[in-house]
Amino acid sequence: MLAWNPQYATGSDKLDQQHQVIIDYINLLEELLTHPNPTEVDLDFAVHLVDYLAAYANLHFNGEEKCMERYRCPAHAENQREHGRFRGYVDDYKQRCQREGFQVEHLKELHAFMKAWIQDHILKVDAQLRACIPSSAWSSPSATPES
Repeated sequence: MLAWNPQYATGSDKLDQQHQVIIDYINLLEELLTHPNPTEVDLDFAVHLVDYLAAYANLHFNGEEKCMERYRCPAHAENQREHGRFRGYVDDYKQRCQREGFQVEHLKELHAFMKAWIQDHILKVDAQLRACIPSSAWSSPSATPES
């Protein structure tokens, strides 16, 4: 299971809260997948959870990209590329399910990707935003992605 780490802080309370929500949903997916005998209801919920997680991540990505652009973060272009990679992997997973039908192993692969991606992405890309947002703005609404 993933745990929030202070090293993940971006300087934007809103982005950090959103990262924590994404981590919570990735952990929930892991919890569902580690059941020795998941029920059909569990697996159906997992499929819907992936859809929700992808939609929430897209919302978050859009705000985060605006925030990086606003504060002229040097990781902005890399951030956009990595968001594209995440979206592409989720899209590939969905297409694979349409072609081959739902398979727990595919869902486990998606979960493993998401888990590794989020840790790596926050630490190596998103955390670069921290140096770009003035510390006086960290808790202010001006550091939110919508601004």
